[in-house]
Amino acid sequence: MRLFTGLFLTLAGQALLAAAVPGGLLVWNMHSSYIAQLAARDSERLEAFAALAAEAARAGRPLELLMPELDMRDPQRLGGRVALVTPDGRPIAGPSTTAPPRVERPVVLNGQTVALARVVRPPQLTSEDRHYLATQYIGIAAIVLGLFVALLVAAYEIARRWARPQEELYRMSRDVVQGEDEVEFEERGPREIAGTIRNLKRIARQFSRVEAARRTWLVSIADELKRPTQELGDRLSLLAASQPPTDAELMTALEDDQRRLTRMAEDLSAVALADLGRLPVRFANVDPRALIHNAVWGNSKRALAMGVRLETSTLPEYTILVKWDGERIEQLFGALIENSLRYTPAGGRIVLGLEGSRDAWRLIIDDSAPGVDVGLAQRLFEPFYRMTEAREDMATASGLGLATARAIVEAHHGRIEAGRSPIGGLRIMVVLPASPPTA
Repeated sequence: MRLFTGLFLTLAGQALLAAAVPGGLLVWNMHSSYIAQLAARDSERLEAFAALAAEAARAGRPLELLMPELDMRDPQRLGGRVALVTPDGRPIAGPSTTAPPRVERPVVLNGQTVALARVVRPPQLTSEDRHYLATQYIGIAAIVLGLFVALLVAAYEIARRWARPQEELYRMSRDVVQGEDEVEFEERGPREIAGTIRNLKRIARQFSRVEAARRTWLVSIADELKRPTQELGDRLSLLAASQPPTDAELMTALEDDQRRLTRMAEDLSAVALADLGRLPVRFANVDPRALIHNAVWGNSKRALAMGVRLETSTLPEYTILVKWDGERIEQLFGALIENSLRYTPAGGRIVLGLEGSRDAWRLIIDDSAPGVDVGLAQRLFEPFYRMTEAREDMATASGLGLATARAIVEAHHGRIEAGRSPIGGLRIMVVLPASPPTA
């Protein structure tokens, strides 16, 4: 609609110019032509008056007596506008003025100029002149108005013809961008637009096939990863119990690798299922304080080994019951802590907090410097996105942590945001309703 309005207003403005400019030129030309016509008529009448004055001078009549006769005989044309002067410019009769004459004719007697007849004042329009001009101006106005209306109708039709397929094309492209694969629109409008619509339909179908294959592959890869990582964990347990005992440092490294693989498989599965809209969540009454303490306890050993303090703050002093999926929230905390460990240097700290907000709770995790550019903060939630400041010992992380966190938060009907932390690094704030909204 906005495209149609903008196009129509543009064409309407051009139509107004196309009608008004020629109309103005017609009025100007009409006015100029009529002024020229009056000047020619003054010239003819003054020529007759000069001849009459020459006959009067030949008969010996005083020239100054001719002016009252002229005023009486032709009061609407030359009356009060003609002056007689000597050849050297001295006044004989009629109005005197210092302005140059509009028209001038000599009064000739026996081949000599005895006087000059001059029109010294502009013509006065008579009632006939005014009626004639009014008729002409009304006719021109009618023509201009008719032309403008015709151009306005043409502008409306052109704007409608061009804007409608453009708006359809815009809506179709928007649907394609939003992931709609079934886009059906009538192929109408100019040939180029109809061709673009056909191409967009093909792109939408191809995108649908590729996207469906991608999502299926992600789910399949995640499922395939889970089995060998679980089996690897079982074999590591057997290896740890074997005699003689395996080197403790080697076992720690193997267990750490197995834990990373397991978390990577879980994160990939969560992101893939969320992408399909099938991330399973089982809501039950849980205590978020206990979940936070479990997350701190489960990651404190690893954080300590990396020289990072894992702390809590602003936790309520009493037990809280909310309706969340406890396992998914633990996975959320694990992903958030994993992300903070990637960028927090030795000697830094990670702080987890919980604050109430009406019928929701804010889960906050802050880490030490270095911080993050606010303009890039939301990109952190894209799958496999990595910042260049990650620690060298975390280079093997999957890059799925915050994408997993966002998937879990959205499954709980909440929101997740990133920004600057008051302790210098990154702040991740998760807002979750105390219970899922009823359908």
